[in-house]
Amino acid sequence: MQDELPVFELLINDDVESDLEVNMVSFVDKPAIEKNFLAFKEISQDNERFVTPKQGEQKDEYISRCISVLVGDEGYDEKQAAAVCYSTWENKESFADSYSDYPDAVKNNAKNALAWADENGWGSCGTEVGKIRANQLAKGEAISLDTIKRMYSFLSRHKENAEKSKGYADGCGQLMYDAWGGASALSWAESKINQAEKMHQAFAIESEEQRIVSGALILADTKIYRRDPDGGEYYVTFPKETIKSLVLKFFKKGFQTNVNIMHTQGAVMEGVTMFESWIIDKERGILPMKGFESVADGSWFGSFKVENDEVWNMIKSGEVKGFSVEGLFNYSLSKEEMMMQQVYKILENIN
Repeated sequence: MQDELPVFELLINDDVESDLEVNMVSFVDKPAIEKNFLAFKEISQDNERFVTPKQGEQKDEYISRCISVLVGDEGYDEKQAAAVCYSTWENKESFADSYSDYPDAVKNNAKNALAWADENGWGSCGTEVGKIRANQLAKGEAISLDTIKRMYSFLSRHKENAEKSKGYADGCGQLMYDAWGGASALSWAESKINQAEKMHQAFAIESEEQRIVSGALILADTKIYRRDPDGGEYYVTFPKETIKSLVLKFFKKGFQTNVNIMHTQGAVMEGVTMFESWIIDKERGILPMKGFESVADGSWFGSFKVENDEVWNMIKSGEVKGFSVEGLFNYSLSKEEMMMQQVYKILENIN
């Protein structure tokens, strides 16, 4: 599909003297891998550790209910509970089941389908639902998680028909596929569904004494959506061999205490130390954490001891929710992307 975003593999070499490396771990509010911390205690969906706002609930009602639950059921003192509850209220959009952050390519695909239909008509193509979806996506409207699941189902089932189609005038395959957002929407929908499935397992604190957070630092062979300041859109992936090399170099250079908050340059936070690190290799019996069972072999996990009061308070209040690595990499088109580029050239020559 020509509207699919390019996929780049991030590469480094094993040369310790090279600047190509991961040299910092940042605690962030929105991890690019869309997986938050875990901390040795599974979140029960029955008691709702996050105590998320209910539909139609007013701020004062929510804050009162939230503090009561955290103090009564979770053992927080009132000051800590209030910090968590106010932070959750301010970020309540994160817990909503509607989303509008799909890539521009999704909107443009829907717009293209609508423009063609306005001029040529829909003919026998599509249903009213598909036409409504095209209008929603073209306008950038928020769509529910249920709608996203239907998008994923439709796009998965009709991918082959769209790939066989030579254009909008050739049957309904390409026209209706783009009306539902096209190939870019398929990748985005899959990402959102996976993210939603992890939401209730996102973050929990075992005790004040331990002050430990654990989770995924890099997921192997997983597409991560990126957008440049100039508007360029693409995906990046970390091959498992790259992850193995960068982790080895990370420890050889002693970067275990290189931690900052929200990628703030030159502001390493003292009192935060990585003390555990493991790369998933199921043949060797090295397994992912609970809640991450489906991640690919080669994914990198770590645990941090947090002795810095400021950082620990940010974790407890929900200001930071996950890890994001910093470093320098070479970019290379993935093998799949190179194959698609070759296919496009062949099709262009045929046409």
